[in-house]
Amino acid sequence: MSTEVEHSNVHTINKVEEIQDVFGDHAVTPVQPHEKRSALDVSLVTAGYCIAMSGLFTGSAMAAGLTLAQAILAALIGNTILAIYGGLIGAAGAKHGVSTTMLSRHAFGRQGAKVIGAVWAISLMGWFSVQTGFFGMTVSAMVPDGGVLTSPKIAALWGGILMILSAYFGYKGLAVISRIAIPALVILAGWGIAASVSQAGGWASLFDKVPANPIPLSAGIVMAVGSFAAGAVVQADITRYAKSRKTSWIATLIGYIVANSFVIIAGAVTYAATESGDLPAAMISLGLGIPAMLILIAAQWTTNDNNLYSSSLGLSNIIKIKKSTIVIISGLIATFFGFLGIADYFVPWLSILGIFVPPIAGILIADYYVIQKGNYRFGVGTEYSKVNWAAFVAWAIASLAGYTVTAGIPSLNSIIVAFVAYIAIVKLCEKLGIQARKGTYVEDYTGF
Repeated sequence: MSTEVEHSNVHTINKVEEIQDVFGDHAVTPVQPHEKRSALDVSLVTAGYCIAMSGLFTGSAMAAGLTLAQAILAALIGNTILAIYGGLIGAAGAKHGVSTTMLSRHAFGRQGAKVIGAVWAISLMGWFSVQTGFFGMTVSAMVPDGGVLTSPKIAALWGGILMILSAYFGYKGLAVISRIAIPALVILAGWGIAASVSQAGGWASLFDKVPANPIPLSAGIVMAVGSFAAGAVVQADITRYAKSRKTSWIATLIGYIVANSFVIIAGAVTYAATESGDLPAAMISLGLGIPAMLILIAAQWTTNDNNLYSSSLGLSNIIKIKKSTIVIISGLIATFFGFLGIADYFVPWLSILGIFVPPIAGILIADYYVIQKGNYRFGVGTEYSKVNWAAFVAWAIASLAGYTVTAGIPSLNSIIVAFVAYIAIVKLCEKLGIQARKGTYVEDYTGF
């Protein structure tokens, strides 16, 4: 190796280490091989991300309009959709050790990816706000006579501040909380299902119940997909720490099809037994008591720190501020909105996310697996286009299709339309000699 090449390699390594020191937790650089985690570790973090109080509320909302059998089917179909597109993105992130926002630099362009980072930040900060609202409701149900500190809004405020802490410490913080909360929540959910079945007089009576205001199965599937539409798109934020694509797929399947479905079904069963949309109060009425509420709080924590974590990764690709600082600022803003009561608009939020966020996944998958055939690279010297207009046009077309086409599952429609439209636009541009990718950006980590 020549002295010139050795000097170049040393400079690159030093540059990466310098950037990593400034931003923290590989916000804008690939995770190094020696920092990769085991399948168990990544699976627990993914499951922790998926298992949340919002999953119980999703199941409750589904069971209000579906039979229990339909709700279970909707949960499984919805989470299979999430696992497929989340798994494809997560596997790409695992291979290259980068977050979803970093992957989007190739599909949307180096500057275009800032739009994607902003979408993640807004969506996931919104979810953080929703979860803090649920946290406040849970604490209020636990301690109804606790005074102002346990009122829903004030509890949401101090609960959000607590949830900021583990996100502040990055992936290590997420892993610690998940290892504690996940086994406990599995026990709780099983206990809740058993109590619900017992109160209802057996499984047969639960399955025989017919909702007063039925909704189509597709609407239930949209709720299930919407419950983690944004989360699945940023699956690479977690699986970039996976040792291989196989490890990434294992973690994703466990997180969505097993963990998320289990919690949604638990919420549906609880609603079928109590016919109450106030899940914390319903679970107390089933005799689960204060310990159950404490475990639910831990479950909310494992999801909300991930929401803030991914939001901060998106913002780290837009603004040149240390990631831990972004976590604090964005977390406080989101907590304030949770205090204002965004959780009151939970179901409409799910429906919106279920249509407009998934198309981004379709474009990322099409660009990585079909157009670029996995030939992404990252680091100093990488060449990106500044903006890829084909990606943005496909996103607009798919979002419109998801919003206007009522047949089938809107969220799935939008993914498929985005995937097909993007490939078609790229191929058409190539045939007509149109350059959809505008400008050239050579990565040096100085432009944000």
